[in-house]
Amino acid sequence: MFYKNIIYTLTLSILFFGCSASNQALNTKPTPKSGYVSQSGYYYALIEKNKTGWKIVDIKDTEIEKRAKTNQEILKVNESYSEVNPNFAMNSSNVYICRNSNNTNQYTPCSSNLTSTVDAENIVDLIKGFDSKSSKQKYVDKELIDEALRQTNLFKAIDNKKIVLEQAQCDRLFLAAKTAEELDAFIEKYSSYTYASTLIPIATKNRDNLKLQLQNKKLEEERLAKASEQKILKSEKQLEKENLALTKIEQRAIDNYTKNIENFRKSIKKGVETNCGLVVDVKESQAKIDFTQKNSINELWIDSKKLFPKGHGCRFVNGKYIAPATF
Repeated sequence: MFYKNIIYTLTLSILFFGCSASNQALNTKPTPKSGYVSQSGYYYALIEKNKTGWKIVDIKDTEIEKRAKTNQEILKVNESYSEVNPNFAMNSSNVYICRNSNNTNQYTPCSSNLTSTVDAENIVDLIKGFDSKSSKQKYVDKELIDEALRQTNLFKAIDNKKIVLEQAQCDRLFLAAKTAEELDAFIEKYSSYTYASTLIPIATKNRDNLKLQLQNKKLEEERLAKASEQKILKSEKQLEKENLALTKIEQRAIDNYTKNIENFRKSIKKGVETNCGLVVDVKESQAKIDFTQKNSINELWIDSKKLFPKGHGCRFVNGKYIAPATF
C-alpha cells in the first residue's frame, strides 16, 4: 500500500503539474499607472465567491494570512503578475492528500475552492490501491484561478490599488521626514509626482527653516565658544594681574623690612635696645651688648650689621651668635 501511494502521487504529479497556478504567464496585464513597488515583492488579494461569482474584498502589499469565511480565497501575486498562487504552502508536485480529518478552518489546499479533486477511478491500474473512501487527492487548478482573475479583473484592481498605496507612502514619508536630509530625500523622490504637488512646497519650506535653524545654531555655538575663550583669556590676564600685584606688595614689604633693618643698624648707638639686649658701647662696626646669661659672660661684642631691633630673638649655638633669618 505504501509503495502504491507513492506511485499514485508521482503519477498525479505528471498528470497535473501543468495545471499549477505557479509560474504561469498571464496575458491580461494592464499598462502600469503607478511606479509603486511593493516592499514584500508581492500583492495579496482577498477574494470572495458568492452566487454572482468572484469579487474582491481587499488588496494589500503586506501578507493576508487568514480568511474570515470558507468562501474566501487569498491570492499571492508577484510584482510582474507572472505568478498567481493561493497563499498557502504548496509543493512542487501540486498534488495534496486530503483526508476527512483535515481541518477545514485552516486555509490549505484541502479547504480551498481553487483546487480540484482527482477522480481515482480514471487513474491507471498501478494506482488501484489508493483508498478513495478515506482520502482524496487534490491539485491547485489553474483554470479556476484564471476564472477568478477574469471575474475580478484582479490585475487592473491591483494596478489601481498601487495608486492608493503610492499616495499613502507619499503621505507617510512626508509626515516621517523630520530632518533636512529626510526632507531633501522626500523632495527629490516626489518632485515630479502630481499627488505631492501640495506637499513639496511645505517640505521645501520646512527644509529651509531647518537648515536656517541649524545655521543659526552653529553661529550661536561659535559665538559662545569665542565668548568662553575670551572669558578664559580675560580670567588668565586678571589672574596674572593679581599675581603681579601681590608680588609687588610682597616686594614692597621686603624692601620696607630691609630698609627698616638698615636704618636701625645705622642708628645703633649706646643705649639702643637690640634683639640681644642694650648697647653699652660702640666701636667701629662692633656693638657691645649688655648680655646677661647664666654661666656666660655679661658683655659681648657683636657685628652691628647682624643686629636686629628688639623682639627678633637672640640665639647662640656653641657660644656663637646666630643672626635671625630674614627672607
